[in-house]
Amino acid sequence: MNGFLSNRWVIGALRMSMGAVFVYAGVMKLMDPAQFADNIASFRILPDSAINVLAMGLPPTEILAGLMMIFGWHHLTANLAILILTAIFAVALAQGLARGLQIDCGCFGVGEPSPIKTWISLGRDIVLFAASLMIYMAGLRLPQP
Repeated sequence: MNGFLSNRWVIGALRMSMGAVFVYAGVMKLMDPAQFADNIASFRILPDSAINVLAMGLPPTEILAGLMMIFGWHHLTANLAILILTAIFAVALAQGLARGLQIDCGCFGVGEPSPIKTWISLGRDIVLFAASLMIYMAGLRLPQP
């Protein structure tokens, strides 16, 4: 298994997949920034003055990091950004669940908030975090192109 996860082709495919997920997520958020701002506000963890800034700044950051992963340009830096973002997303979702909030994270477009969807979003973020961590660790061990 360790040899499989250190295979250049496997890591490359995983890197491309992660990049595509983040490009898609960023584009979906850009399509309706007002709804994404409402999704951020539903977490009730940021001051009102920060919500619109985050709603406008996060999607381009996700798209840029995703494209950098896909094209291999400073992909370790991009992967570190994705690693940090997924950790922040997971913590935000977990605190929402702990407080009993019904949240639509807005990660991949608009949806109806529900506890089940919030748990699914948290699980997805944990999987994305783990994949990103594997890519990052492999990138530290593999020779760079």
